[in-house]
Amino acid sequence: MGAPMAAPGQAPYQAPMPGGGLPASCPTCRAENPPGMKFCRNCGTVLATSSPGLPPTPPMMGGGPMGPPPGGFGGPPPGMAGMGGGPMGQPPPGMPPGGFGAPPPGMPPQGMPPGGFGAPPPGMPGGPMGQPPQGGFGGPPPGMGGPMGQPPGGFGGPPPGMGGPMGPPPGMGQGPSGPMGQPPPGMGPTPLPAGPIACSRCGSQNSPGFAFCQQCGMKLAAPPAANIDAFGGTLAATGPEAAAVRAGAIAQAAPIAPPVGPGASFGNAPTPAATTSWGSAVSVNRDGSDGERFPLASEFAVVGRAGADIAFDQDRFLARQHARIERTSEGARVVPMDQVNGVFRKLDAAVELTDGAIVLCGREVLRYEKVDGDERAPQSLVRHGVALFGSPPREPWGRLLQLLPSGGVRDVRHLHDDEAILGREEGDLVFSDDAFMSRRHAQIAWDGQRAMLADLGSSNGTFLRLNGPTAVKHGDHLRMGDQLFRIELRR
Repeated sequence: MGAPMAAPGQAPYQAPMPGGGLPASCPTCRAENPPGMKFCRNCGTVLATSSPGLPPTPPMMGGGPMGPPPGGFGGPPPGMAGMGGGPMGQPPPGMPPGGFGAPPPGMPPQGMPPGGFGAPPPGMPGGPMGQPPQGGFGGPPPGMGGPMGQPPGGFGGPPPGMGGPMGPPPGMGQGPSGPMGQPPPGMGPTPLPAGPIACSRCGSQNSPGFAFCQQCGMKLAAPPAANIDAFGGTLAATGPEAAAVRAGAIAQAAPIAPPVGPGASFGNAPTPAATTSWGSAVSVNRDGSDGERFPLASEFAVVGRAGADIAFDQDRFLARQHARIERTSEGARVVPMDQVNGVFRKLDAAVELTDGAIVLCGREVLRYEKVDGDERAPQSLVRHGVALFGSPPREPWGRLLQLLPSGGVRDVRHLHDDEAILGREEGDLVFSDDAFMSRRHAQIAWDGQRAMLADLGSSNGTFLRLNGPTAVKHGDHLRMGDQLFRIELRR
């Protein structure tokens, strides 16, 4: 089969040639990939650089190209020209014909029978030994009709006493047939769909069988299956007879109506899996409007960058595989896979803050920490009998640390009242330069045992980072990298 035709104005497709070296093993799925591949063709993981190929064979010693020796083949070796020798295979000048020890002219060599080897023994008809006798090999013995190895009348003929040539039994039809070893016309193997697969993101052509683009790692769409007639390659009949057989096969394959009535069932027949989506992940734009809608049809969907089911290649705050949205019996859950930025869920009710919890208010990323007992009521410092003068002591129960993109900490705010308000204009902790924070954004309340975080009806909401797999319900908002999703589940 020839190479696929290229579209007008497009360079013809060329399959990537495997580079030298050993096959690369994928660190994720352990699949082997041809040398020179950048991404695993099975799961899309970035492959390590394969080992280089074998070094080229060094040139042979001698300095010049290999060729015939001086004087050509058959001449005497260098330095032996004076020995009187002639060309190789001929006696030197002066040597009798045949060389020393040859028999005199007219006498056969010693040990050779008269006539030479291959002559027939005396009294045997035919030509010299090694040639067929008169009539050639395979001739029939006297009195037999055909050549040796073939019955009289040839193969396929009727035995003696039978009327005519052997044929098919009565009632058996004869279908179209071709030469021996070849299928009848129209019954050849159905060709499989083949051809390059174009990447939807970078447009590169990939060989059939690859699941991920070898240039950018994008997951490739499966090529459409060929429209194959399931009965076309097995019918020996044509015309109305074939049409009747096809009609009968289609009628047998028609779906069976489900049983009706109480207690009616198909027994233990498996229920076919649903092909419709069980939910959607709706991307929310910065102005609050709905963006792209991603259906959730499989058991889980991976959110990330290139190669993920829901991919955002330009979001540098997303990992390659950032989080996984899974289907459960109660609905769905989200499983964080990235340990750098994690997954944040928007609060719809007050939640308890644990030590080390990370909160997102507007653009401020804050980490909550509990204060130890020795920090709540520190003792006054006394030097030489004199107490150190300072601000009046307060007994904080917690603190908020403002986290920076560099990984450091800028401001530390201690919490000592029963409640602390975070906002852009009002509150105990004011961030006046944060345009994404509301005037009164969130509140942290202390009841003497635990700290509770609640949103105060802000425009952009208050988010809490998840520490592990967490159940989500219909209408929940999830923040991943720089993307905001609203989860919609079918009820």
